[in-house]
Amino acid sequence: MQGKRIGEGRTAEVWEYGTGKILKLYREDIPAQYVEHEYEISKYVYEHNVLTPQPMELAAFEGRMGIVFQQIQGRSMLRLIGEKPWKLAEYARQMAVLHHNLHKLQGAEAFGKQKENLKSSIIAAPMLAMEEKTAVLAQLEQLPEGDRLLHGDFHPDNVLLDGQAWIIDWMTGISGNPAGDAARSVIMLSMGALPPGASLATRLITGFIRQRLTKGYIREYLRLSGLTYAEVKAWVLPVAAARLTEGVPLAEKEQLVREIRRRLRLSSLR
Repeated sequence: MQGKRIGEGRTAEVWEYGTGKILKLYREDIPAQYVEHEYEISKYVYEHNVLTPQPMELAAFEGRMGIVFQQIQGRSMLRLIGEKPWKLAEYARQMAVLHHNLHKLQGAEAFGKQKENLKSSIIAAPMLAMEEKTAVLAQLEQLPEGDRLLHGDFHPDNVLLDGQAWIIDWMTGISGNPAGDAARSVIMLSMGALPPGASLATRLITGFIRQRLTKGYIREYLRLSGLTYAEVKAWVLPVAAARLTEGVPLAEKEQLVREIRRRLRLSSLR
């Protein structure tokens, strides 16, 4: 591999790949259709003037698939929040503006349908009893379809800032209802287990940042979109249940299960 590794995540490594380019090299267990899906959606959003790194080509290296992208020198919003927490409100508003503008674009049926994907994930979700899944699916069935372009994983680590704001990582891009996409962002912003042994100070600071970021984001998103909080909140239960199929830490899954059961209890009392 030419160049050096400059980053990695759960699904891929990122390598320098010549001048002004990077190679997002996926792990061996990532199916080829997922990589091709990200490539096609990345091309679609780039061609529709979303500020996203230009996808240049599919590539392969030692049996692993990858995508060559334009290199962006910016830093992730998540890192900047950690370095400049006094700018939290500004970052929250910026996230909301980016997300709302994205949702103005129409999705494509070839990208898949949000409710179908959620249904499959809820059925497969671990840690939930069958009657719990049935109750969640019943709530999902009542939610409205949509035809907007959704990111599916919109959080501060998928925004790069270099004077402009770039949206990255489109593997979970799909067509559907923006309220559900916003609900997923609320879940990711507000939840997430800390490493074992984290100090009380770390827990307090992290909790404060999560709360302020979530409130700032959703307040501005609702103002821009015209949606009500109730319309977004209605998606939290099925989106949280579907997230149990993802490769998140066990402690975070346990947190999600507690929240799912709390919401199911509340809905049963109505």
